[in-house]
Amino acid sequence: MQSLPCSSATAWVAAATVAALAAPAAMGQAADGVLDKPEPSVSDLLKRLDVLEERNKELEGKVTDLTRQQGEEWLGEQRAAQIREVVRDVLADSEQRASLRDGGMTAGWNDGFFLASPDGRFRMNLGGFVQTRFIWSAIQTSPSVPYTFDQQQDRYGFDVPQVQLWADGHIFSRDFQYMVKARFYEQFLTELNKGTTAPVPGAADYSGFELMDAWARINLDDNWSVRAGQFRSPYSRGFLVLEQYQMSASRSVVDYHYALGYTQGLELEYASDEARMRMSLNNGAEDNLLGDPAANYGAAGVGLGQFKIFPTGSYGSQNAPFWAQTAAISATGRFDWKMAGTWDQFRSYTSPAMEEFGLLMGLGVHYQNSYAYQPNNSAGGLPDPSNTWFATTFDAQLNFGGASFYGAFFYNYLDAPGATNPQFGSLPSSGNFIDLGGFSIYAFQTMASAYIAPKMELFGRYEFAMIDGINSAAVGPVLADPDPLNLLTVGFNWYLDGQDLKWTTDLGWAITEVHPWFADIEAGWRPSASDEVVFRTQLQLMF
Repeated sequence: MQSLPCSSATAWVAAATVAALAAPAAMGQAADGVLDKPEPSVSDLLKRLDVLEERNKELEGKVTDLTRQQGEEWLGEQRAAQIREVVRDVLADSEQRASLRDGGMTAGWNDGFFLASPDGRFRMNLGGFVQTRFIWSAIQTSPSVPYTFDQQQDRYGFDVPQVQLWADGHIFSRDFQYMVKARFYEQFLTELNKGTTAPVPGAADYSGFELMDAWARINLDDNWSVRAGQFRSPYSRGFLVLEQYQMSASRSVVDYHYALGYTQGLELEYASDEARMRMSLNNGAEDNLLGDPAANYGAAGVGLGQFKIFPTGSYGSQNAPFWAQTAAISATGRFDWKMAGTWDQFRSYTSPAMEEFGLLMGLGVHYQNSYAYQPNNSAGGLPDPSNTWFATTFDAQLNFGGASFYGAFFYNYLDAPGATNPQFGSLPSSGNFIDLGGFSIYAFQTMASAYIAPKMELFGRYEFAMIDGINSAAVGPVLADPDPLNLLTVGFNWYLDGQDLKWTTDLGWAITEVHPWFADIEAGWRPSASDEVVFRTQLQLMF
């Protein structure tokens, strides 16, 4: 039944009522002259009114029911329209989310900032750290030590030794990985000799930007992978442990000189739960064997000015173009055996309380044959002797959960008839080379730490290095037969928020002289007589 409008129903009731009241009179008038009926009595009229009132109430009830039904139907239509609008909004939002799944990304924080596709096929992790410190270096000066060109006994101040930024992750799947890392750092460039000419006075350059890691890795299966690009030489944990995870304010002097640094090339890796093996064919290691390439000692006249010598004839391959590579062949390998613990424990040298016991041992080997002037060897008939470098290292770390111990031994043998300190572009000649002959370098370090509070750690380190068999006549009497290096460092770490926010303070003492070939200027160790002291306090923020 179709519902009546409210106004129509009301009019219909009124008309019916009027008609009912008028019906007797009309019927009486119409009957006059046809049927002679008597007039109705008052009681009859009252009865009729009662009947009409009952009918009127009945009709009013029907009208009320009709009105209610009409209102409910109108409200139902309104609700339906609202529901339809909500459904349309939900569908639109669903379509928008579907489009984001197809071409959008997710971002957030998971032990570092990241950008990723929702399906996990693409991911980029972004990070970095800032180190700021106060350093004080005090040396013992003496006219009898002429190679101590820095006659300022105390040097101190604030500086920012390193700021690093990196991006790593994977593309297409977790089997295709990448990393790009660079740093801002302080430097003081050395003007090196050209042949036998006098050293050129150095110029200050207090800022530097350096590409560190730049590589791509392909996982061949669950255990094997291959990597190409620029990466850390797979040789010593002293350099494989990243700068932000070092125990002291700076890497050890022994690691700086003998841990090989960065290289460019190919690396094949096997990794399992218990062991890891890495083998690399590359362009050669960083040659910091005899001196600090970041130092400028400034003057000529002592030992032919050879305060920094490249016994391999090579600067190293980091960031070098192909035509400047001096290594004819270079191969590096390392084997790690994790006898207890997890790999993640050995990202650093520390072992927080309640950590499980861990033991890691490693062996590294390196062989390199280099030509000092290989970039210019097209100049036929000129001498260009090759230099051979063999190096090996063994290290071990024990984590006790609240304490740790680390030790490393290094051995380097060099046959260096063509040692030099060239700049690219200088012509080879018999006077440009320093025949150091065959000699050996021995070095080791030990380091121990213990937690005295949940976030407070004490540590100590001892370093030793010596050079044996070098051709003294080739370097002059001042630099010949250097005393061994003996360094002792003690300090503490306050882990305010783990490695992310760390305050490190240490104090180092040189028990014997720091020969120029053992110097590490960035770490504060200047060439000096015995009893040099270096104090460092450093804050690190990693993000």
